[in-house]
This record gives sequence, structure tokens and C-alpha cells, in this order.
Amino acid sequence: MRRVLAVGLLCAVCGLAGDRIPKGAKEVEPFVYSYTDAQGNKWMYRQTPFGVTKYQASDVPAPKMPEQASPVTVTDLGDTIRFERTTPFGHAVWTSKKSALTADEKILLETAATTEKK
Repeated sequence: MRRVLAVGLLCAVCGLAGDRIPKGAKEVEPFVYSYTDAQGNKWMYRQTPFGVTKYQASDVPAPKMPEQASPVTVTDLGDTIRFERTTPFGHAVWTSKKSALTADEKILLETAATTEKK
């Protein structure tokens, strides 16, 4: 029984020794730390419910965000503006007079005008 406890305690101590964030590591995000070792390698440490994981910063590719087009199509109909937007519930279309545009509709109109110029 003593051997089992001794072996279990030894394994627990060895396991905890590897699950440490090194001193001098800087917190980048909550539970994520950055550390540069003596060889100049940049390591990231993430605290998880299961312990600390260690990985090189170069192992994780940078997220690629595709450039999205405006979700709203704006059409000038003379004295009115027609707005079209695809929603999870279907295609929404509404019109507003130029003199009665809301603040959000004005922003949509300006955004459409700047993307048209590009």
C-alpha cells in the first residue's frame, strides 16, 4: 500500500512540475501567456482546466478573415432609397424617402457610396 501511495505521489509531483508557466511570461489574453526562451523561441502557454499546454506561436496560423461585401444593397430610386438585406428569415426589402432616412439608413447609404467609388 505504501508503494502505491509513494508511486502515486511521485507521479503527481512530476506531473505538476511540467505544468508550470515560466517566470517572466507575459499574459497576452486571459489564461494565455507568452514567453521567449534563451534560444529565442517564442512559446505560448495556455491554462486549461486540464493543465497547461505549451506550443510555439509559429505553429498557429494567423486567422484569415475574408473581406465581406456590404450585407445591405442600396438602390437610389430618385426621391426614395431601396434597401435590400438577406436575413436568416429570408430576403428583406424596404424603401424610405430621402428626407425621412433614419440614422442607420444614412450610415448604410454612406457606406454604399464609398464602396461604389472603390
